[in-house]
Order: sequence, then structure tokens, then C-alpha cells
Amino acid sequence: MLLLNGEVPPKNNMKTTPIIGLEVHVELKTKSKMFCSCDANHFHVEPNTHTCPVCLGLPGALPVPNKKACEWCIKLGLALDCTINEETFFERKNYFYPDLAKSYQITQLQKPFAINGKLNIDGHEIRINRAHMEEDTGKSIHIDASTLLDFNRSGVPLVEIVSEPDIQSAQEAKKYLNKIQQVIRYIGISDADIEKGSMRCEPTINIKVEDETGVYYTPLAEIKNVASLTGVENAIDYEIKRQIDQYQSDKITKNSTNKTTRGWDADKNQTFLQREKEGSADYRYFPEPDIPPVIFSKDQIEEIKKTLPELPDAKIAKYKSYDLSDYDANLLAEDLSFSNAFDAIVQALIGKPEFNEFAKFTANLFSGAIRQKLNETQESFDISKLSGEYFSNLFKAVKNSEISSSVAKQVIVESYETAKDPVEIAKEKGLIQVSDTASLEQFAKEVIEANSKAVEDYRKNPLAIGFLVGQLMKVSKGSANPQLAKEILEKLLK
Repeated sequence: MLLLNGEVPPKNNMKTTPIIGLEVHVELKTKSKMFCSCDANHFHVEPNTHTCPVCLGLPGALPVPNKKACEWCIKLGLALDCTINEETFFERKNYFYPDLAKSYQITQLQKPFAINGKLNIDGHEIRINRAHMEEDTGKSIHIDASTLLDFNRSGVPLVEIVSEPDIQSAQEAKKYLNKIQQVIRYIGISDADIEKGSMRCEPTINIKVEDETGVYYTPLAEIKNVASLTGVENAIDYEIKRQIDQYQSDKITKNSTNKTTRGWDADKNQTFLQREKEGSADYRYFPEPDIPPVIFSKDQIEEIKKTLPELPDAKIAKYKSYDLSDYDANLLAEDLSFSNAFDAIVQALIGKPEFNEFAKFTANLFSGAIRQKLNETQESFDISKLSGEYFSNLFKAVKNSEISSSVAKQVIVESYETAKDPVEIAKEKGLIQVSDTASLEQFAKEVIEANSKAVEDYRKNPLAIGFLVGQLMKVSKGSANPQLAKEILEKLLK
């Protein structure tokens, strides 16, 4: 069990605090690979069809950096509030693995594109050490007792985002990943889909232990093969408990510098030892001799910065200034196209006295009826199907009691499907509320005459008026103004 601050409840006067860092790998959706012109799309593609001598690591093949990928790495760094290095260089990370054709990976260590960023999670600042550019590896496919290799993914542009160990719980780690994913999708550099492998995460975890004898740290463990956001949360929770249990059982882990790599078994819901973790010296990094230093001027970096959209935190702050709740503000900012559509709609009444009321009305329709419709149909959101004028017309109709709130939810969905004015749809379907007193009195008399028992109940308990209002709405086929109907019923019953 974890406390809200990420700490584990003390046992035998022992205080334990998780120390969690995250390495996030993001595949960029450039058309070509990082160091060659091969098609970078590898998802569900015939194995080994998007390859060439460069990404297959054949002798004599020379890498040429993808400029767009470098610009997008800088763009992500700017979105994460990083400092950008104007001059950087690539390095070789040497290790042997079957899916690494060259036996080294071209990456960055000493001077990455972006350093010293931060991300705010519920008021807690998570520091970002770096965002650097590298190439992805191939993929090993295990079938029975055989392992096959697919090099379509080899050389795909990959940005690695490394946090400082500032994360305090599995829940905070999941929120951090959600925020990273949201920012990446906002700036349009990747789908960041964990299930498809375009975003991958490796948590690193150890525990600070404080007891009567001093302060100790358990060995650092890096968790691999985590394939979902929920999986990250479960893996971290499991590993925290495992390390504490091991510490309490043998005490061998006190201040150990031993590092391990552990895999995540989602079926068994547990981690397992894979190997002793290498340090940077084991990889024998040295500057990539075939690629000169990469230089971006201040002006070029400023031009990249100008392409950034309004980011999620800024949108949320703006929506709260409209008097929207935290829930509504966060829900609207979740998706960039959804958020941009909302911004375009509310412009219709910006600066007007009723603007905040209109923003709340629009937010309710977006977060409710429209989102529900999209979830049901699994359609992509189409901003062109919405009109600020239509929302304004509908808002005025509801405000003037011409259309009920429930009818507004119905007709806005039909408006999205047909591109017709929702008020006109309501008129065509006979859904405009009747506010004519004479007509409502006639409906009320019919209801009173047909429901004598309900009338008796009302005389004993005025709250029973709700049933009679419901019957009047039924008689009027939903067209009656419910508030006015209630007032007329009460007047006639008195």
C-alpha cells in the first residue's frame, strides 16, 4: 500500500520513499528514417521491405542525418521548457544485440539537442534531464524455438526523454506519461501510441530507506517490456513492493550500487531479472566519425519555436479564466483538435457579457453529447462540421426557453452529422418549447383531470408536483417549457 505522497507506510520504525525516473522513447513520424531515405513506416509492413545498406549496417554505407527529425527534437525540447544546444554532435553507443545490425547505435550522450527542462504534474515539478536524438533498432520476433529479425524499424528516428528521479509514485508516473504523450500529440511529431510501439517507457526505481541506524538505498532497477500506461503503473507498484520486501528479508541491498535490468511479465503481473545493468563506460561512447557537428542558429531555433501551438497547460489556464471547472478545462484540453474547435466556437460571443455562460454551455455539449457520439461511432473528430453561429443560435434558444437542455444535446449531435442549424432541426422536429400560457393551461387541466391520485398526493406533499410536470411534458410531447409548466400547475392546484 502506498500513501498519497508516494511513500510506503513505515514498518518497524522504517520509512521508505520510492525514487522513480522515466526514460521515454518516442518514434517520430517523419517520412524517411533518421540516417537514410528508407520509408520510416514500419507498422504492419511486410518484414525487411523498408531497408537499405545504411539501416542494415552494411560495410561502407554512410549515414546522412534527417534534418526534419532534428528540428522536431528541438521542437519537443522547447515544448518541455528545455534549453537548446545550438551545436551538438552524434556518438556511437557500442553493444552487441541481434537486432542492432551495426553493433552500435548512433545516439547522443555528451551534448544532446535539449537539456534541463521541466513538466508540472499537479503542482509538482518533474525535472527533465534531456531530450536527445537517436535511431531505433530492428525488432526480434520469437516464434517457437526460433528468433526472426525484422529491420524495417531499424534507423527510424527516435527521441529519448530522460526525467530526473523526481517522480514519487506509480500514479504520478502515469500522469507524467499522459502529459508527455499529450504534449507530443499537440506539437504533431508522433502518434505516441504505446500499444503500437511509437512511444515506449522504461521506469527506473529504487527505494530510500530510513531507520534507526541511518539512511540506505536499494539497488536501482530498470524495467523493460512495458506495453501500456496501466502496465507502467502496475510494474512500478510491484517493483516498489519487491524491493522493500527484499530489503526487509536479507538487508543485503543496503547502499548497494549494483544495477539490474528487469523485464515486466504482464500475465504474471511481476518483474523478473534479465541482466546486470551496464554503465555508460560499458558502451564505449565516442563521436560518430561519419557525421560532422550539427549546428542550429538562434534564429533557426526561434523559427522552430514559432511553430509551437498553444500548449495544454496554457489552454487549461485559459479555460479556467472562463469560469470552467478543473474537470471541464482538462477534458477540453485533452485533444488538440477538440480544443481548437472549442476555441473557434466560443469566439462567436467573446467580449460579450454572457461569454462565460456561453463557454460553459458549449463545454457541456462538447464534453457530453459530442464526445459521447464520437466514442460510440469511433469516428475521428472533424472540426469543419461545427459552426460558431449554430452554437450561438442554440445558446440563445435555450436561454430564451425555446429549447430545453435535453433537446439541445439531441439537436447538436444531428447538427454535427448534417451541418444544419440545430435550431432549425428542432423546429422541423417540433421540439421548440411551448411557452404560450393558454396552451400550457389547457395541457395542465388535462393532466389534473386525468391524475386525481397524484393531485391528492401533491396536496399532502408539494414535492409530488414532479410527477404531474412529467405527465404534462408527456402530453405536450416534450414541447412544454418545464419551469413554466410547473408554475401553471401550482397555480391551478391552489
